[in-house]
Amino acid sequence: MRRPVACLLVLCAVAGLATTTVGCGKRVKVVDSQTSIHLSGMWNDDDSKSVSSEMIDQSLKGAWITNFRDRTGRAPIVRCSTVVNKSNEEIATQIFTDDLEKALLNSGRVRVIASRSEAELQRDERADLQANSSKESAPRSVQEQASDFGLQGSIKIQHDRNGSTQVKFYQVDLKLIDITTNETVWIGSTERKKVVEN
Repeated sequence: MRRPVACLLVLCAVAGLATTTVGCGKRVKVVDSQTSIHLSGMWNDDDSKSVSSEMIDQSLKGAWITNFRDRTGRAPIVRCSTVVNKSNEEIATQIFTDDLEKALLNSGRVRVIASRSEAELQRDERADLQANSSKESAPRSVQEQASDFGLQGSIKIQHDRNGSTQVKFYQVDLKLIDITTNETVWIGSTERKKVVEN
């Protein structure tokens, strides 16, 4: 009499466990943000961090900063454009661009102004304040700082495939262009290659 009851309890426990596993659907594990994880073989956060770190190092070591300071006696002012994704993968290039802006600004050697889209938002905000604030507190118009250089770039990809093996070659290029003369004062480039087995 006891054995059937015990068996029934074990079956109920197993069924409950199965229901819990199926019901949850997924497991989530919190890991350190510096952990390198590659799931799909596509561009990921690890690529973005390592590439931006390399490009930041290259740009800050470039002669363009010293050359500008020697000529003008002040720090250069840079406007960063969004890095254009020319690959066929979904790449959040704004993360990459934000890392570049932050590093340039934190270096203390370069001044950074808002991107075009950010500047548009600020112009709208300024216009709203000018229309709706008191005369004493309203911001004055035409107070924007001009940039000396524009930073632009792209991410490109090339594929090579043989059967179930695929090689992905990524190239990231950045340029700093003098706003006044259109002269390119610095070019940075770095590459990544991945072998993906399906």
